[in-house]
Amino acid sequence: MSSNPCFFPLAAAGATAFALVAAIFVPYNYTLAADQSFGEPTQAHPNAVDIKPKLPDIKSAKAVLDQSDEYAALESVQFALTEVADGANYVWHRGHGQLSGLVAPLASFKDTHGSVCRYAVVMLTAVHATKRTEIVACRLPTGIWQIES
Repeated sequence: MSSNPCFFPLAAAGATAFALVAAIFVPYNYTLAADQSFGEPTQAHPNAVDIKPKLPDIKSAKAVLDQSDEYAALESVQFALTEVADGANYVWHRGHGQLSGLVAPLASFKDTHGSVCRYAVVMLTAVHATKRTEIVACRLPTGIWQIES
């Protein structure tokens, strides 16, 4: 091994830093993909073909939700009714990104049987559809919230 220091890593780091700084500060007109300015007339190239790429239609994608998504939504409502104060919001998202929701408990009260009940708004969003529902849920002696309406 040689005891002489190698300047290659230093030169590579310097070249990379220069390239990044140059890419950031190069004037817009000198970049390769720059649009022509609006004042100049544009001419079509004779070999240019106006081809637009075909992109997938995201809005037509259907949400594929299964029973585990339904259980997750119900568990989120149960959690929010138990843990979230009146006037606060509980927002949750499924890992696959196709389902999310918001539970907003608005008021708590006791029914004629003495059970604690809560009035809440539940919003579920699946891909491009959102559904808003107002619920009244009362807590059973087992601690489970039963949705009354």
